[in-house]
Formats: sequence, C-alpha cells, structure tokens
Amino acid sequence: MVDASLILHVDADAFYASVEQALDPSLKGCGVIVGGGDRGVVAAASYEARVCGVHSAMPIVQARRLCPHAVFLEPNFRAYKEFSMRMFGIMRNYSPVVEVTSVDEGYVDLTGTLKLHKAPAWEVANRMLCEIRSSLAINVSGGLAGTKSYAKMATSLAKPNGLLYLEPDKARIILGFLPASAIPGVGEKAEDILKRHGILSVSDVASATPDLMLRLLGQSGERLIDIASGNDPRPVNSAPSDSQKSYSKDRTLEKDTMDYPYIRLVARELAERLAQRLRADGKAARTVTFKIRYTDFADVSRSLTLKEPVSGNAEILNCLDCLFWKTITRRTSVRQVGVKLSGIEDPVQQMNLFDPGLPLRRELDRVVDTIRRRFGFDVIRLPGEK
Repeated sequence: MVDASLILHVDADAFYASVEQALDPSLKGCGVIVGGGDRGVVAAASYEARVCGVHSAMPIVQARRLCPHAVFLEPNFRAYKEFSMRMFGIMRNYSPVVEVTSVDEGYVDLTGTLKLHKAPAWEVANRMLCEIRSSLAINVSGGLAGTKSYAKMATSLAKPNGLLYLEPDKARIILGFLPASAIPGVGEKAEDILKRHGILSVSDVASATPDLMLRLLGQSGERLIDIASGNDPRPVNSAPSDSQKSYSKDRTLEKDTMDYPYIRLVARELAERLAQRLRADGKAARTVTFKIRYTDFADVSRSLTLKEPVSGNAEILNCLDCLFWKTITRRTSVRQVGVKLSGIEDPVQQMNLFDPGLPLRRELDRVVDTIRRRFGFDVIRLPGEK
C-alpha cells in the first residue's frame, strides 16, 4: 500500500526582522522594521511592529508615523542568506526532498517519515521547526497537509510561530471556511472578480462550475477549482534551479524628480551594473524591463524581448533607451527607478555576419568590466552618459 502524501510548508515569520533580532538579542520583543532609508519601503516588520499597522511594502515614512518607537535597520542581505542556508540545511536533515521557493520559504516531503524516523509526520515536522527555532533563534511556521497548496494555506493559519496539521479527510472542510483570497494565486484583482459573482470562500471556489471559472479567470480559474478541492498533484521538487531566472536592481532617488536626463542616467547605471553581473555569470538576457515608481507610489513598467539573448552594454542600453519614453507616461515626479534582465540563457556564440562590430564591443565590455572590478564602477562612463 502506497503511503498518502504528506507535505510540510515552512515559512519563516518576518524573516529579515527575525534575523536581526537573532543577531542582536536586545531587539527581542521590540518593534523592528527593515527597510532602505527614509525614502525606501518596508522590507520586513516584526510582529511587534505589525500590531501598529506596519506591513511590508509600506513607505518607511508612513511606518515611522505608525510606529515611532521601532528600531529601523538597513537590510543585511549577507546575514539573511547565511540564515537561509542554515535553515534549509536543517530541513534537509529530516528529508532529502526539499524544495526552496524563496529565501525564507519552502516545502519538505515527509511522506514515509514513519519508516525513516520511527515517528509520524506531524511529530517530525514539529521537531524540525523546533530545531530551526532553537538553532537559529528565529520564528518559523509550518503547515502539514496532503498537497502543496493545502500545506501553504495551513501555514497561513499557523502563523505566527506555529504548526498546523490538516488530516487529509478533514482538510477541505477546515479550509473551506477561509476567504477565496487564501488560495495561492488569488490576488486582489481575482478576489474582486470572484466577489462580484458571489464566490467568497474556498468552499465556493471548490463548488464553482468549470465553465464559470473559465469565463471569469481563464484557465487559471479552472485550476483554482482543483486547488480548492485538494486536487494538487504537484510533487515537492528538490532539483536545484539551473540558473538565476532574472537580474534586477531598483534605486529610490534622493528626492522625487522630473529631471528626465537624471532619471535616464540612473537607469543606465543600473542596467550596466546588471549587465556586468550577467557577463560575470557567463549568461545573457532576452528581455529588458524598465520600471518607474511615481511619487504617489503608482508603478509603471515596460519590457522589450529580443530574438536572441544579449549581454553587452550597448545592446542592453539601446533597449533601455527604447523603453524610456514608453514607460514615463505621466507629468509626475518619479520616486524610484528599476531595471530587470530576464529570459536568462547561455549567450549566443556564433558570429553575426550582419554585425561586424560585435567582437569589438565584446572586447570593450571585457576591458570595462576588468577596470571597474579593480578601480570601482564610477571610474568609467560609457558614451551617452554625462
């Protein structure tokens, strides 16, 4: 007889803030807010700060008004990466099948745990979370269920710092009372559409007709019926990702501005820094995205996808220039600028007969990268920059 699947979803609570409290025990019990300077946004807020109404993606200025006595810290990504590696290392001690979905979140396949650990899955899950908490001094929650989707939904009920085990024959009943927005993949827009048609809960989604869900949300709507009903056959995928899926960089400007030459200069610098990382990894990108955030926090982005992946400064900056005026569509001050390179592939090695200048540009990029690594990024400005 084949054992029924049991999947544990693990999610660290307020991970960045929790790590900061672990590094400095004096911060335990204090409101901790991690973000990028006074003009940035909240990257993470401890639960002590959340009770004041602070949440991630909130402007730091607003967070200071809501929680003036909190400790505000710049992000320490090196520490977060180290804690993440240690957390997933502990998880792999309990099962070889671990799927990493983000720096602080993942799945563990605990099917057959009784044979391996001489203990039921819920007990093994509890041991695992307790070891993470005691070893790393961070808060972590978990949800154990028969599918990945149900496990993730269970975790949301277990937060903060708890564990919820949903027995397979009771999971659909328990989760059915949750709002439809609890289903992974249902965002604000989809929730509004569902509400307008009287679909309010997980149970409502499970009992909806495929024709209706297809009409409302397309093929993803039909998929939501399966997820809400507990029909999610996706296994825990422990295979490592072949490569980084994208490279992105944002910068919040020192002050909101409509100085478009300056905005373009910032965007070009971000693009060059990303292109340098891309070449260092021996990769190329097929899609270039330019994003701006206006002073009212409205975001606008535009993308350009090429026939072949590129990694050169000239090609990427040309794409950026093509996107610039298509992205800036309002006579409103800009607060933040971002660039993203995606569609990551191995670079095309063959010679382009219609572009004889390509070898020279590649050599120029190599020289520029070498000089910048040695003397700093700002020692060289490319043509088009002032």
